[in-house]
Amino acid sequence: MIHYELLTKSNIFDINTSNYIRFLDEKSFEIKSKSMKRKETMDTIKSPKGQYRVGNILGETETFALYECFLSDDSVCILKIAKAISNNGPLDREAYILQLMREKAAVIEKEAARVEPGMREMGYQRFFPDLVESFIAVDQGNRRVNILSLIESGEKLSDLAPLEQLASREHVRVDPKTSVWILGKLLKMLDFAHFQGITVELDGENILINRERHLVTIFDWSGSTIIDGEVPSCDARMEISRAAKEVILALGGNPETGEIPKDSQLKDDGYERLLFSLVDGHETNAGTAHKKFYSFVRAEWPGKFHPFTAYALK
Repeated sequence: MIHYELLTKSNIFDINTSNYIRFLDEKSFEIKSKSMKRKETMDTIKSPKGQYRVGNILGETETFALYECFLSDDSVCILKIAKAISNNGPLDREAYILQLMREKAAVIEKEAARVEPGMREMGYQRFFPDLVESFIAVDQGNRRVNILSLIESGEKLSDLAPLEQLASREHVRVDPKTSVWILGKLLKMLDFAHFQGITVELDGENILINRERHLVTIFDWSGSTIIDGEVPSCDARMEISRAAKEVILALGGNPETGEIPKDSQLKDDGYERLLFSLVDGHETNAGTAHKKFYSFVRAEWPGKFHPFTAYALK
């Protein structure tokens, strides 16, 4: 499992695994673990299209490391590089999945505009990073590199926060109306991905939210799988359940019992029961779950914009 924390401007992501990272300066870092200690410096990295300036190390997992990197126009992206050639496969698969989803999202937007000119964007492209380039870095030991942009989700990386961070770092819980758009976007994203045969790793560290723009993005797709046809119902059920669990946790609730804190926005236990029915695996299709979810929500609350709202955890 990958653990993300959004940090300061200089250290945006901190990914904690069995290894931990101590930042030294802008161009070098030291990794410490029980079995490994090494230093690595990387100022630029060459690609078939040119080269990228490399900034701070942002974090790492057992299979890849993340760096801040800069395009020719100085816009900031994330450079994800495999730790070894043996780790190229997951990043190669991620690149294929991201490219496929980008193409499918564009087709959907084009068709929607044709059928209903002037309609609002469907926004599927905001559910995942934009793959700027994927290549084998010959000057880095033939390791796979993915250059990722999150500009669709936020003007700067600090606009995004891992869902899990709300409780663990900020010690807050969201209110029910805020939880609605988070779960609604997650179900919409799952419906889109599952239809393409793509599974999604859903844990609070991999779910990034933009509080101001009400956007949800899944950052890491290297652990996803892809098959011909739609994702099997058993896998869809588990991922719908996991999405609901993460939202219950964000509400300050208990996903094992389905209990969520009392709130003046809740007339009765109807919303609590709806969430727990998703956790309990009652839905095997994310699109159907999305429709049922919003059928309840629209009947429960008027369709007015509700700003991101959070309370201190007790």
